Amino acid sequence: MKKKLISILCISMIFILAGCSISDKKADTQKNDTDKSQNVKDDSENYSSGTKENDEIMQTHDNKSDVDDKKNKSSDDANEKYTQQSNTVNNKQTEENAANDSQKQKDSVKSKVKLHEGIYFDDKCFGENALKDYCEIEISNVTDTSFDFTVYEVNVTDEKEDRKMIFLKNTAVFTGTGTEAAFYGKDYTLSFTFPDNHRAYPVVTDMQVSGFKKLEGKTYVNNRIPGHEFG
Repeated sequence: MKKKLISILCISMIFILAGCSISDKKADTQKNDTDKSQNVKDDSENYSSGTKENDEIMQTHDNKSDVDDKKNKSSDDANEKYTQQSNTVNNKQTEENAANDSQKQKDSVKSKVKLHEGIYFDDKCFGENALKDYCEIEISNVTDTSFDFTVYEVNVTDEKEDRKMIFLKNTAVFTGTGTEAAFYGKDYTLSFTFPDNHRAYPVVTDMQVSGFKKLEGKTYVNNRIPGHEFG
């Protein structure tokens, strides 16, 4: 009887231990499954977060690229427009220069007077009642067939002399018999004559100009030509 009881107790203990072991295994399995699920969730969240950040970075980069492309396009358009305008101006100026050069070559002759480089000023500047406001013509680059001229307006005060350019440097050519000259411009055509008021012919001491209102009706003189000075 005692042996049977002991046997029953032993068998009961075995079943109890086996049940505990199975329960522990189930708990461990559930815990592992839970951990795996959590890890999968974390990985999924991390992936989603990383993907979102990457998407934001890529979007930012794309936006920046779009802005840069627009800036570059605007810059290219502006450069192209500027180039076209410059080419138009250059072509127009080239055509005008070519037309003027053609006219100069057609009308120019060899000079028979000796025009000197220097300043030819209004002869009313002499004397006690000398002009305070007058024009002067600067002659330069004299050749056998042409010369350059620039016109200035002068204002004289007790303190200083103001000199302002009113006609840009241009080129006139000798015409006719070689004792006169002309400038053919877009807006003006100027005629130059050289009266022999100081008996210096063929040296030019006197000059008259028509075609530019501020110069007309006056005589311009150069009194510093060597051998032909006067006051």
